[in-house]
Amino acid sequence: MHFTLMVLGLLLSGATFALPHLDLEMTSQEYRTHLNQLAKDQILPTDDPAIAASLKLGERLSQWIAKINASRPADEAIRLTSPQTRRGVPIATPSIYNPSIIKAGAEKILAELPEAMKSVITSTQDLPASTGIDDETFIKHARLLDRNYQSAARYKSVNPYRLQYISAADEDVRGYYYLTQNKIGVAELSDVATIDSEKIVPIKDALAKICLNSQTDSIDGCKKQVEAAFTKNTLASLYTKYFSDSQGNWNNFFLIPSNGQRSDIKWTDAIMTVPFNTPSIAKFVPYLQDNIEDEFRFGSWKLKMNFGSFNNGPRLVFKPGVVPHVNGLGGNQIVMDSNQPIEEYESQWTIRHEFGHVLGLPDCYHEFYDTNLNAYVNYQLDISDLMCSRAGNMKERIYTELKKAYGN
Repeated sequence: MHFTLMVLGLLLSGATFALPHLDLEMTSQEYRTHLNQLAKDQILPTDDPAIAASLKLGERLSQWIAKINASRPADEAIRLTSPQTRRGVPIATPSIYNPSIIKAGAEKILAELPEAMKSVITSTQDLPASTGIDDETFIKHARLLDRNYQSAARYKSVNPYRLQYISAADEDVRGYYYLTQNKIGVAELSDVATIDSEKIVPIKDALAKICLNSQTDSIDGCKKQVEAAFTKNTLASLYTKYFSDSQGNWNNFFLIPSNGQRSDIKWTDAIMTVPFNTPSIAKFVPYLQDNIEDEFRFGSWKLKMNFGSFNNGPRLVFKPGVVPHVNGLGGNQIVMDSNQPIEEYESQWTIRHEFGHVLGLPDCYHEFYDTNLNAYVNYQLDISDLMCSRAGNMKERIYTELKKAYGN
């Protein structure tokens, strides 16, 4: 509590804190590592009881799975994540979480757990070395419990920065997304009498959100503007006033900004060559090359890494317990967690995604605190995109953006 009040006080006084760089599909092990590091740094507030309860259940599950796998061959180990189980967080069905939602989720999961699992998860006795039920059923329920743990761990990680997440609501793109996906523009809004009754509420909500993107009014003020425009039959004018700002806000999640554009990239015909400082440990060369060159290709075009020694070139750094990140768009330092084996899928996806930041590509996911819901909301703008989701890959739009930045 003391830390939270301190942070809030400093934020109100104008101090700036960098929000934690946490992608939306972190594994429980990644959250566990992150929370352990925060605890070492003594920057964690006291847990809400609901958060503490879900974290405890998740820890118990993790310890149980570890004990089960200790007595099994690797190919028969219990695994809760894999490339095939990646589902993303679609913008149409965002993740919404707070202590009461997390608590209700945990209670539902426990109520539906097979007794063979529930008796172990809720106990403090020594853990068994077997599941007690078939693996398929165990994994099905364990995944639900694991996701509940992730929500609790994320809440604990982000909540000290709540005021900044409240401000981030201005960048919520769902209004723009709804209007463009449903092809609603000036013509469709020219006469409110012609709008289908079932579309009135979502259209009003979308217009309030694109108003908020202009950062000229609060969400309540934007809603009042929309209601006034609806009454006066001037929704088309309100749309015209705010649409450009909302479009720019959407584009900010995809476009390479001028201050993120590199000056050391060469584009020749169908090859983009990027310099990279040769890692001191030999095994990291194929780790980088195999993942990055495999990912960044489109049609006959491909990215080629030029390993060598560069005073101002990208480099790979490993530190224990860190959340992987790059020191800014177009930055030169990729920091990875030395505790995570490079053979794991999560590490291989992460190095591909983080290299996108080296090239200047921003994250295309968003998270904010909704003061009306009293909950955090997050989503990915395109779950098939490498820069948005762990379920994503290289896309034509990434190639197009790279060519615009470096191919001319």
